[in-house]
Amino acid sequence: MINPSNAPFFPAVAELLSWTSKRQQALAGNVANMDTPGYRAQDYSFEQELATIDLSTTTANHIAPLKDEAHARLYAVNSKVKPNGNNVDLEREMTEITKNGLQYITLVQYLNQKIRTLRAAINEGGKV
Repeated sequence: MINPSNAPFFPAVAELLSWTSKRQQALAGNVANMDTPGYRAQDYSFEQELATIDLSTTTANHIAPLKDEAHARLYAVNSKVKPNGNNVDLEREMTEITKNGLQYITLVQYLNQKIRTLRAAINEGGKV
């Protein structure tokens, strides 16, 4: 039986799905607190996260994976502060939620296509 964890794309896609899920939670929290005095918007940055990853290789075909989910860091969004001390920009948050949702959907579609390809190979592999 094929172990999906041995396929190089499964762990990478799982990590990205986890990251987009955590980001969606942070963005939704910003929207939920858009009127909370003193609340500061938070987000995850893929670019900042990528910069912290050790990309040393053990062989020419391998790149080191993310160390763990806890490695992702929230950072404060640098937006204009309202008189009540809140800096949530609803337009920015909704745009980022939409973009993040599309990334999640794209990852799920990619994963589904890979699974369909594996199934086809398994089902057709024994036929001559």
